[in-house]
Amino acid sequence: MVLLSRGHPGLSFFSSGRRSILTAELNPLSLLQFWHMPGKISQRSIGEMGRLLVKLFNHRSDVREILCDGNFPSWLIQRSQEYAGNWLGILWGLQNGTFFFPHAGMTRPIAGVMDDPLFDELGFDSIGDFYVEKLAAFVVRLTNSDPPPGITSLNSDRLRRLLQLDGFDVDEENIRLIPLEGPVRAQEEEDRLTKLVKASGLPAKDVVLKHLQDAHSLYGEGKHHSSLGESRSFIQALIDGISIETDSHGKHSRGLPGGTGPRIEYLKAVGFLTSDEQAAFNSAWGTLSAGSHPGVPEQEQARIMFVLALEFGQFLLIKFTDWRANAYSKFSSP
Repeated sequence: MVLLSRGHPGLSFFSSGRRSILTAELNPLSLLQFWHMPGKISQRSIGEMGRLLVKLFNHRSDVREILCDGNFPSWLIQRSQEYAGNWLGILWGLQNGTFFFPHAGMTRPIAGVMDDPLFDELGFDSIGDFYVEKLAAFVVRLTNSDPPPGITSLNSDRLRRLLQLDGFDVDEENIRLIPLEGPVRAQEEEDRLTKLVKASGLPAKDVVLKHLQDAHSLYGEGKHHSSLGESRSFIQALIDGISIETDSHGKHSRGLPGGTGPRIEYLKAVGFLTSDEQAAFNSAWGTLSAGSHPGVPEQEQARIMFVLALEFGQFLLIKFTDWRANAYSKFSSP
């Protein structure tokens, strides 16, 4: 088992307050228990919701009766009418707060919002997110049941998968989202990882990013096997890139081998990985490369492996930042 508390060279600047799978045991088998801490619904999910809502309602602007069936408050229903079917505008307005005010620059909110039973608890900061989540659950419910008159029958599987990556499951009966417990929210982790890749200086960083983006988008499309393959290729590309960059600077007599397993061993031999880290990455690589995991549905495999790739990818890149700053031969801290 590998614990951050035991010390990992190159990670001294890693925020001790940040909650991450990396603050737990750095072992892929121990990661299977983790999922995502929910935050705001991602823009990918918002875009999918907007697309589905427009099609569900056949581009109609008057949807008051159906929103009443979903037990939405009257102030939200009346205000939504003013958007004339612009569902993306409604969703964005709820997220950024502009939905609650009749015009830009006004300080007096629309009638009814401050009388909402949830307002005292949530305030303007969170009540919009609450109703965005409720709308997301409402969309899934409408698409998974017999649609009311005037509603188009659509499939919301892609939205459900995107919501899972945001850290939510759907309670259709109660029209709400349920947080999936755990320390990581995939979108935040992916955004952080993307910044690390772009700043890494790796010559093949565009290829690395493409694998990451494809792993996410393929999961959203329900192509779970392909998504899992891209998560694997992402880690492989990072290990290859760090190994090649280290070798190219000529600081070590050890020759650069081919193959991911031997390159993990190479990174240990030149001092980039500790013995415990080498064992963890060998285990992670073996888990990603396994042909199947009996008892774990393919969708769950793809989701878990995507989370694993996000966390192990950050671990590699944070270490590499310090490694590169010290001429590919040591770390700033032991």
